[in-house]
Amino acid sequence: MLRTLVNAIKRNFILPHILFWAASIVFFAVVLVYTRDFRLSAIDLKIAVSFFITILYLAISVYINLLWLIPSFFKKRRFLLFSLLEIGNIFLFVLLNYVTSIVFEGRHPNFISEAVAEIILVTIFLVVTTLLKFMRDSIALQDAEILVKEVERQKIETELQALKSQVNPHFFFNTLNSLYSLSLDKSDLAPEMILKLSELMRYVIYEAKDNKVPLSRQLDFLRSYVYLEQLRYGAGLQVSFTVNGPHTDIPVDPLLFVAFVENAFKHVTRTASQKPYIDITFEVDQPGRIRFIAGNNYENREEGRKEGFGLLNVRKRLDLLYPGSYSIDIRDRDGIYLVELTLEVK
Repeated sequence: MLRTLVNAIKRNFILPHILFWAASIVFFAVVLVYTRDFRLSAIDLKIAVSFFITILYLAISVYINLLWLIPSFFKKRRFLLFSLLEIGNIFLFVLLNYVTSIVFEGRHPNFISEAVAEIILVTIFLVVTTLLKFMRDSIALQDAEILVKEVERQKIETELQALKSQVNPHFFFNTLNSLYSLSLDKSDLAPEMILKLSELMRYVIYEAKDNKVPLSRQLDFLRSYVYLEQLRYGAGLQVSFTVNGPHTDIPVDPLLFVAFVENAFKHVTRTASQKPYIDITFEVDQPGRIRFIAGNNYENREEGRKEGFGLLNVRKRLDLLYPGSYSIDIRDRDGIYLVELTLEVK
């Protein structure tokens, strides 16, 4: 309700000031009636003019504070100078009001008590209006922070959608190549591969649109993908796919790990004498923590190969999805390529 009221006030800057000073006139009049034993019927033109001039002096002191002292000194942490000028602002009000009282009401018999009352009055107005300003500034700052966070969230979602749209055709291109190879060989496995491919396509087209899916669904997807790749490579390739731990319900990005698995199949050695292998392991023995390891052996290329499209893509998505909550270690030496990714999922 408070935020709604502030938003309404922000849409009309003059209205809250009018309401505040109207309430101040009522408050000031009540104070005068009870402290000076005034009667409304006894108020003449001079007293009324003096009264409104006092309100005018209060407004001058308040706006000097709000528009000059706070922005120029308090917010810049020049507190000593701010305090001295604020005291000067208070005594300016007392002096002006004293002169006005002489002109309209004559000299007051007890100047000290009158000055103390005026100092208390102007101090109350300064404190109240300062607190109102800080409250409004605080709410405005919160609104600005919320807006910035919303813009950042939309930007991240846009970038993620763009990255996903790049993954899908890349993944299908590689999988269709596998199907094409089997078709050329007139393999009896081609129909089964088409069926598996349709399952993969259903996952990518429908479930991959979600921001998060349970890890178990992605494991099923990866098992189907590994099965298809094994069909293409034949019995000479040994593939191990292991899941350790019960926490497969952890929500993750739907296509987060496929690039690493693709990369392993792409670069694994084709030489039978080297006993080509791919090891894929998921460790989910702790809630909210995923440790993924993918390794393969290779041949006939220099160590430290440049990362391809898929790995660059997944790094960008990790930065967007899990900033500060992941670690990745890639080792490439002695004919073995190993990726170790650890995620802390909140």
